[in-house]
Amino acid sequence: MSGTFRVVFVFVHVFHLLLTLSSQRLWTPRVNSMTNMTSKASINSDAESAFVTIRVPMRDGVQLAIDYFVPSTTGQFPCIVEITPYGRGLHRPNFRNEANYWITHGYAFAIADARGTGDSGGDFVYLALEGKDGYDLIEWLARQSWSNGRIAMRGASYSGENQWSTASEKPPHLSCITPSATPAGPMHEVPYENGAFTLNWGLNWIGLILNINYPPAVDPHPDPRMWLNHRPLRTLDVFAIGRQLPLYRTFFDHPTYDEFWRLLAYTPTDFGKIDIPTLAFTGWFDSTLTGTIEHYQGVIEYSPRKTDHFLIVGPYSHATAVDGGYDYLTDLPVPNVGDIPIPENGLLRARDMTRVFYDWCLKDQIRPDWHPIRLFITGSNLWITPNTFPPEEAHELSLFLTSEAKANSIGGAGRLQWTLPKDVGSDSFVYDPMNPVFIEMGNNSYEYPVNINGILDRDDILVYTSDKLDKSVTVVGDAIVEVMFSSTARDTDLVIQLMDVMPDGRSIKLGAGFSTQLRLRYRHGFDREMLMTPGSNYSISINLNQLGHTFLPQHRIRLAITSSFYPWLSANPNTGGPIGDDIQTPVVATQTIFYPSDRPSKIRFMVIDTPSSIGVSSVFQNHSRLFLFYFLLMLYVLVQ
Repeated sequence: MSGTFRVVFVFVHVFHLLLTLSSQRLWTPRVNSMTNMTSKASINSDAESAFVTIRVPMRDGVQLAIDYFVPSTTGQFPCIVEITPYGRGLHRPNFRNEANYWITHGYAFAIADARGTGDSGGDFVYLALEGKDGYDLIEWLARQSWSNGRIAMRGASYSGENQWSTASEKPPHLSCITPSATPAGPMHEVPYENGAFTLNWGLNWIGLILNINYPPAVDPHPDPRMWLNHRPLRTLDVFAIGRQLPLYRTFFDHPTYDEFWRLLAYTPTDFGKIDIPTLAFTGWFDSTLTGTIEHYQGVIEYSPRKTDHFLIVGPYSHATAVDGGYDYLTDLPVPNVGDIPIPENGLLRARDMTRVFYDWCLKDQIRPDWHPIRLFITGSNLWITPNTFPPEEAHELSLFLTSEAKANSIGGAGRLQWTLPKDVGSDSFVYDPMNPVFIEMGNNSYEYPVNINGILDRDDILVYTSDKLDKSVTVVGDAIVEVMFSSTARDTDLVIQLMDVMPDGRSIKLGAGFSTQLRLRYRHGFDREMLMTPGSNYSISINLNQLGHTFLPQHRIRLAITSSFYPWLSANPNTGGPIGDDIQTPVVATQTIFYPSDRPSKIRFMVIDTPSSIGVSSVFQNHSRLFLFYFLLMLYVLVQ
């Protein structure tokens, strides 16, 4: 064997070994993955026979109802707690079905009804009192005879968001939090998504999902088509749900970013108070993706403890993110999110990873050897571990909007091209608020990456499509649509959909949530309402928020622009009147997109040329001793 051959032979085997070890280290928690294979619904029976119910007083005298489970009647244990507005009992969307898992591993587990919900006292006030109640409950738990004084929080969505509120209050006995799938700041998330009121959420989340003891419904009208004729929106709760919803009506009192919303927003000062570790899961198809990433960015920038925070973004929805792509009831892999299959390497045993995290924070075991950021790139189906989000390696790339004739509908001539269009033109569509783009909400399918060709065959949608790609385009970061726009109305909405067009012609919707939009009265900020002058041109920028996706060769990129996505969004009546109290007759508007060469309409992507290279350096960094050993072995072979 020649010296050169020996070197090559050993180096190849070393590199293969290191890649294998790195893959195992990065994506597999150091626990037996088979421990999760039993149904959560069945493993909790032992715990359910032994829980204790008690009412815990808060500082203002209001009592929260809480159930707690302990591993043994003797000894002291660290405790994990969830505070939920969805009900603390079985068969509710909470983490109670994990109780047996946690007590089996030496943790007490507690779950409480949030203030004003379930059996707890007081009034439910949207996110406003969660921090103080969380502080009081954690300190109460720490004082119990079975507690060793070390407390962690568990939850996702609302019960993830209240963890941030609690942590910023700095309860002395809170050791760590796991705030997964948490909503973005006010006016960027429900109930006003970039100013557009999320009607279906406002009625159903408040009226049907929150565990609040409302009076019986009287003569509800659940068909959203019937809602279009009801004015004003403020009283639609009684017509649609059959009862008055105080919180729904409160939201209409605050259509701008006022003091009501400022009290709920996290500031640098709030993040600066959080000096405990955090672990958060979200997904590219999780409607709270943006908020989860923003919280991570805030805590690593302003927290005095900057290095003990972990963010995982996978190919998940809001329902599956916190479980790493597994069903929280059956604990079986969820095979698809929308129309996208979830590859095996996209699944994570998130609950076991959370236990490793808790073992470190609450039991002083070894710190998880994880990279702070892990992103699964759909399309190319690989994990990357950038140092920041967006990754330092990302650079901007634009696609320009144009058309050769009319861009209306999927059969139109709208085009996306990489070069700046030479011809100046425009395309128009007519938006009728009484005939909005209608989506069925029964199974929430349009929240996920599904084929939306069926709604693109309308003249009130402009559709732009690229040529087939000759190479992959990997987008990791925010995508921003900039258009030159004019309307005959004083106010209207622009609603955007970005799609990956498959070789078979399906248009798979990308992004988190149902749609991305801007109510144009807020084009200069959400703290003011500025109506348009009909017929005037405006430069509009709409952030489609974060993506982590590879458009593969022979695929095409597609963009759709319209003015409605009903009933997820309330249909803007185009009048410019107050959102909640407008009773004017809706106005039909002509909307125009222009393609000027000096201010082109375009999509701005953040792209990575070689995503597979991001994180490879960690192979050598995390196995430096092993690499050094094999490097010396290679030299020995060479000199023999």
